[in-house]
Amino acid sequence: MHLAIVGPYPPNITGISQYGYHVSQSLAQSGLFSQITVLTGKPALSSAVSVAAPIQIRHAWKPDQFTAAHGIIRCLQETKPDLVWFNLGTSIFGRRPLANLGGLLAPAWAGRLGFPTIVTLHELVELADLRGLNAPGGLLAPYGARLLTRVALQADVVCLTMRRYSDWLTENRPGLPYVHIPIGAYHTPEMLPENKNASLLFFTTLAPFKGLEILLEAFQSLRDAYPQLTLTIAGTQHARFPEYAQSLKNTVAHVPGIRWLGEVPEERVRTLFQESQMVILPYKASTGSSSVLYQAATWGRAVIASDLPETHAVAQESGLEINLFQSGNAASLHTQIRALLENPSLRHRQVTHNFAVIQRNQPKDICHAYLRAFNSALERRSSHQRIKIPVLETV
Repeated sequence: MHLAIVGPYPPNITGISQYGYHVSQSLAQSGLFSQITVLTGKPALSSAVSVAAPIQIRHAWKPDQFTAAHGIIRCLQETKPDLVWFNLGTSIFGRRPLANLGGLLAPAWAGRLGFPTIVTLHELVELADLRGLNAPGGLLAPYGARLLTRVALQADVVCLTMRRYSDWLTENRPGLPYVHIPIGAYHTPEMLPENKNASLLFFTTLAPFKGLEILLEAFQSLRDAYPQLTLTIAGTQHARFPEYAQSLKNTVAHVPGIRWLGEVPEERVRTLFQESQMVILPYKASTGSSSVLYQAATWGRAVIASDLPETHAVAQESGLEINLFQSGNAASLHTQIRALLENPSLRHRQVTHNFAVIQRNQPKDICHAYLRAFNSALERRSSHQRIKIPVLETV
């Protein structure tokens, strides 16, 4: 069977591209596909990620062009896959809203041409804090968010990484099968030995709504009591805020103990967590689930996060434990960091619990969930083809 995957892909490193990369690797390793064609945007970097058969990469669009859907459909017509999985976020096609709207037309277009389609929507912007996200469009932003949602959901099967979103859509947008597939682990879980050095990790796309200013304020207030405390800031710049990271870096250039890594290649991610003692998610607004939270559980690292509705939802749905602080409050974050720094047993208890939880969402489990979703799409299209899904072994 020939599977096409549409979405961002390394070497452009974002949460959604990492997700697509790891899920595609699991699907390839299943041995159930004779060919997997990844249709992605032209990368900003000249280097290419290494992939093994049966995966092939094709660049189907350029960022910020309204013609992304046309490029995707042209490639689908040339390659003729048996089904198409769209791995989507509402800003993966560029900085301009019209470019993203144009790209999100692709699932409906592909469906009208007869391709069985599956959409994974990582962000339900319609439910998000648009002001906190600095969403473009001003007073028209809520209408744009609803339009993006409606356009992106034109598929045979829709997968959501948060159960909260699938429940809301089932109630408010009935008519399609909505499947909850959590982000899960990208790798087989491995309990890394704890770094005995007091070290914090901030690892995400760099944008104002990620709350880095709050973390920097808390970090500086902790340095007097913990002069050896370090902070590693890793992640690529956000497409809508290209100057943000450098501007912030300039304001704290005098502060010792801060390491700015920029974009981290996939092969360095494990080392990034290994060198850290705890992970901080100080977001002021969010559009969905956090892959970093699942990665922290995978590698055995404690997490402190702001108490956003999305964070509460992910913790409740997944069973993961998180130390929460009041969103936007640097003093509250200071208190939570200090509590974990001074009490190794609290870190150990959270890490042990989360490591046990993540065993239920390993790569094989996520792959299995997608195979079932793929068969549902084939069935809805009355295709004679089905994927022979092996029985999932349980430990």
